[in-house]
Amino acid sequence: MAELKEKSKEKGEVIVRMSEKEWEYVKNINVKGDYKEGFETLTPKEQDYTVKHLRDSVGIEFLAGLIFTFIIMVWSLFMDAPLKELANPADTPIDERAPWYFIGLQEMLIFFDPWLAGVIIPSILLVGLILVPFIDPNKETGIGRYTFRDRPVAVSVFGFGFAMWYTLIIIGQFFRGPARMFYWPWEDKTVLKEMPVSEMVNFHIAGGFAFFILYIGACMVLPQVIFKNFYKTLGVVRYYIFMSLFAIMLLIPIKIFLRYVFDVKYILSLQIFNTTLNF
Repeated sequence: MAELKEKSKEKGEVIVRMSEKEWEYVKNINVKGDYKEGFETLTPKEQDYTVKHLRDSVGIEFLAGLIFTFIIMVWSLFMDAPLKELANPADTPIDERAPWYFIGLQEMLIFFDPWLAGVIIPSILLVGLILVPFIDPNKETGIGRYTFRDRPVAVSVFGFGFAMWYTLIIIGQFFRGPARMFYWPWEDKTVLKEMPVSEMVNFHIAGGFAFFILYIGACMVLPQVIFKNFYKTLGVVRYYIFMSLFAIMLLIPIKIFLRYVFDVKYILSLQIFNTTLNF
């Protein structure tokens, strides 16, 4: 082991501790070397020549988190939170909005029912964005790499979801005025707009079911036919999980488009027992 350590040091190489199972997973990724048993039993002195993930990565991230937390604490001592006066039950303001980090949810309330906009859709989106890197691992070049060239699918989908959420925040913060009406930046928000005259319409129940059947079918079948390598790479289970989450995420801009262009309020409205489910 001492001789191997000296040779590795002279060549500028690094000894990485890993199990035989881990080596089988990464050996095809442009790694030059052979698996040798015993690396998991290196002494503390010999470990100086190994890659220490906790020290070099997690430790730095933990230190950065502490520094950032300290800065926020000091900043909060000199800047008051933008709180308003106590609510007056006799005077309801016509333009009330949530804090910026919740205003995306408030914006979705315009297009979806509260149970969808406040609970179901955000939960699915959050879980879906977390699962994207694991659903599309890209074993050949994707281990520990997150560039667009190495992970085009994962980066594109995550970037789309991230951009969509911040777009809702920007619209809700800067383009909404009294009564949650849409205002362009050059319009005066102190002037209350008249409510639109056109009435919202709903899809017929048969049309709503047909829309969702065709939409989900297209999301599942078309990528499988067009991008055959993508389907083979993910496999059956991961492919359908991935496309299900992506289809749900795409429904948000689709519903917004239908609302503004065709005045569609609900695509599907169901009366189940004493509860109405609207989407």
